[in-house]
Formats: sequence, structure tokens, C-alpha cells
Amino acid sequence: MVSKVTSKRVNTSKSVVSEPSTIDAVLQQNAALKERNRYLAEQLELLKRHIFGHRSEKLPASLDPASAMDLFGAQVLPVAVEPVAVHAHQRVASPKGHGRATFPENLPCEEIELDVPESEKICPCCGKGRVCIGADSRDELDIIPPQFIKRRYIRPKYACRACTECGVAQAEPAVCVIDKGIPSANLVVWVLLAKYLDHLPLYRIANQFKRWGVVIYDTTMVGWIASVFELLGPIHRALEHEIKTCGCLHVDETTLRVQRGEKDKLGLGKASTDYLWAMLGRRPDGTPLGVSFHYADSRQHAVARALLDGVTGVVVSDAYGAYDQPCGEDKGIVHAACWAHARRKFHEARQCGHSEADQPLKLIAKLYKAHQRVNSLTSGLIRRLARDGQEMMRSEIDAIIVDRRRKWMKPVVDGLKAWNDQSRMSALPKGHLGKAVGYFHNQYPRLVKFLEHARVDLDNNIIERSIRPIAIGRKNWMVAGSEDGAERAALLMSLVGTCRMLGIDPAAYFCDVLMRVRMRPKNADCDDLTPDKWMAARAK
Repeated sequence: MVSKVTSKRVNTSKSVVSEPSTIDAVLQQNAALKERNRYLAEQLELLKRHIFGHRSEKLPASLDPASAMDLFGAQVLPVAVEPVAVHAHQRVASPKGHGRATFPENLPCEEIELDVPESEKICPCCGKGRVCIGADSRDELDIIPPQFIKRRYIRPKYACRACTECGVAQAEPAVCVIDKGIPSANLVVWVLLAKYLDHLPLYRIANQFKRWGVVIYDTTMVGWIASVFELLGPIHRALEHEIKTCGCLHVDETTLRVQRGEKDKLGLGKASTDYLWAMLGRRPDGTPLGVSFHYADSRQHAVARALLDGVTGVVVSDAYGAYDQPCGEDKGIVHAACWAHARRKFHEARQCGHSEADQPLKLIAKLYKAHQRVNSLTSGLIRRLARDGQEMMRSEIDAIIVDRRRKWMKPVVDGLKAWNDQSRMSALPKGHLGKAVGYFHNQYPRLVKFLEHARVDLDNNIIERSIRPIAIGRKNWMVAGSEDGAERAALLMSLVGTCRMLGIDPAAYFCDVLMRVRMRPKNADCDDLTPDKWMAARAK
């Protein structure tokens, strides 16, 4: 019986050896499992770094562009620098530490004199009066807590006792931001900025008001915001038109949790993940014009088509496919990609242990150094010509930018393209390095648009910085209470974000334009009240 079993075992082993297809299948399965294990290990390492590690993408000193290799892989040798004679001069020691900040000159000053008693103003030796020979002073920064006041408008009536048919004379009533409402423009603006600039939920604002002596419910403030939304609607539409027609747009989107009316089985309100679509416009000189947010309940391609309808010029975006069709060349649009996204892919690969990603990170750092060099050259040239009373045409400046980019930046791009093409042969397609290499390969035609068009920027960071306050707000007020609330948030954060971007005091802007819109007919033209035009009119 034992011998039979042994013979069966021997026969089984011979059958396995005699079937090479079975061994190949096992080896393939083993290789696939190793590949999947490596991929999962990379995912785990990246997730741990996202949770516990630093979010900064700054290159370490070892990857500084100054110590990088040249485009052909050779080590860059230090260049001999000739000594320069420096004339003798007196060195001034720099102050240690950051120093104490000085107070603004326009800050109101309340002087408090701390004098000695009258008895100490008499000299104890000779009995004569002492003379003031100077004084020491110390500045202290104080704050006056907010205080509610009740403003009462009184309109006297005048009539003639003899001529009753002449009627009554009385002044016109003061214009209110909210018709028959109790809040002043300053109070409404305080609520707007506390919620959409400082990101305070309405219940916290209500608690503040209660501490200051007045009870105002958060539902009341919702009504105030709804009334202001109707007033500022024409301004937001004018701002959106300015951005769409400026010739250079940056687009992106971010999530927003919106509460729905229906309840779940526990009686809690349901919330869905909706989106705020962002558009940022830039002037021909590269400075920002404004940012506009559009609320939509989805991330469908139809939203992007409606948002970019009628847009011409340059559009910079990430690799989301919704922008491909509305940004086609047949629409007269130059669609450029973001180098920061491409760099982030290689940075994630490096975090997962792929040391091969060091080389593209060095080259991208050199690319940004060259980009700064081009910007410094053009801005310095414009300043020198301005001092001499001369001015260059925008087309001439753009020609210089394109020429310098091709000379200083194109060799870096070519070296990165050569490295990427070579790495595609060996990188694991599903690994982080393979994904970074694939992303760069797919986006390469759009990444090099800056070599042909001067208005194309290297990355989309300018609009990501504009979206960042929304992420901060999400962590405070968590959700928008309704779809109407999400639309109000999109409008008000557009105007607040544009004011912040242009350096405008949002309190002064909102107080002024709310009163102006209130005094105009309904649905009147408000093109002159966008933040950019409002600032230009105030500067005259």
C-alpha cells in the first residue's frame, strides 16, 4: 500500500515537470503577485506620509539645482570665479532677531501721563522746585471690543397751518441695504466677512453677538445673506464676464458638501458631495484680474462646457478630461497643462522610494529657476524703459519672453523628455513612478505650450491658492445648508477672493457697492462695480 502511494507521488511530480505551461503560469502568477505587493506597499507608504508626514514638496539640499547633473548625465563642475576688488567701507552689524514690529502711523494714540506727586516735585535738599528734564515713554497696543449701537433716523414733518392743501415737507428716508430691515450696511458686511473671509459658522457669529449684548439668531442672518445675494448678483455676472474675456484663464474645481432636505433613517439630514468650479483671469502682464466660483451638483463634462462657453485665448488646467472638449484647438483656445501637477507625481514616486525620480525633480527645479530668470529680465527691462520715459508694446514684450524661454528653458524640457522616454521602458506602469512617467508623456504636448505662447504660465498654482480658503471654510462650517446656500457661498467667495487677490479692503468695498446697488434700479448695469474697476475708479 505504501509503495503504491509512493509511486503515485512520483508520477505526480513527473507530470508537473513534464508540463512547462503549468510552471510558466505559476511564474507569471508569482510575478503578478510581486508586482501587486510592490504597488500596495507604495500605496501604504504614500498614505502613511500623507497622514503622519510633511506635506511640503520642497526639494532637499541634496537635490538643489546647483548640484544637479547636466542634461547629458555629466556632473556639473564648479566654475572658477575671478576675484573682485572691494573698496574699503565701514561694516554695520545687522540687528539680531526679528525685532519688535512698529505700530502704523495712522493708528489713534491715547496718551496717559504718569506723573509724580506734587510733593516729589520739590527738591528735598534746597527746597526749590524741580524742572522737567525729559520723559520716558512706552507704547502699548490695546483693543476696543466691538459695541452695538442703535441708530435712530428722525425725519421731522413740516406743514403750513394756513394752507393745508400744500401738503407736508419731509426729508427722504435713508437708504437701507435690506428693505425694512434692521441691520446697517456695516453690520451686514460684518456677517458676510465673518463667514466667508474668516470662515466662522453662523452659530458662532450669533454667540459673539450675544456676548456683545444683542441676540441675533443664525436664521435671521441667513435672510440677510439671501438679500445681499440678490443685490450682488449683477456684479458677480459682470466679474465672470471680465474673466471669460480677459484672454488667459486658469480653471480648477473643488468639492463642497451640501445638505439635502430629505432625512435618513436616523432622522439626520443627508449631504452630498457637490462642486465649486473656479475660474481665474490674468491680465496681459500676468497679474491676476479676479476669481469666480460657480456651483454645480456634479463634476460632469457638461458643466465644464457651459462654464467655458465663448472663452478664447489661453486656458491652463490639470489633466481632468472634462476640459478637453471645450478647450479644443477648433474653439480658438490654447490649452496648457500644469507643471506643478507633473512635478507632484514625481515627488510622490520619490516618497515611495523611487530614487530615479530625483533626476526629473532636479530638472523641473532648473526649469522654474530659468522661468524666474525670464520674468526678472522682462520686468527689469520694463522698469529701465519706464525710467527713461519709454514704453514697449505688449507684442514686443511677449516676443522677448518666448525667445528667452526657448533659449533657456527648452534645453531643460528636452532633457526631461529624453529621460522620460527612456524611463517608460523600465518603470512599472501601475507603480507611482510609472504613473508619473505616463502622466508626463500624456500631458507633454500641453506642458510645452509655454514655449510658444508668452501668456501661458508654468503651473496652475495661482488658482489653487485661491481655492485654499474654501478648504479652510469646509473644516469650519462643514457643509452648505442647501443648494441656495451653496450658490450664495460661490458668489460671495468670488468677490471676497477677488478683493483679497487685488489687495482691496473687502469691508470698504462691500459697504460702498451695496449702497450703490441699492440706489440703482433693479437689474441695472453694474459693470463699473467689479472689484477691479472699483479699485481703478478710487485710484483716480
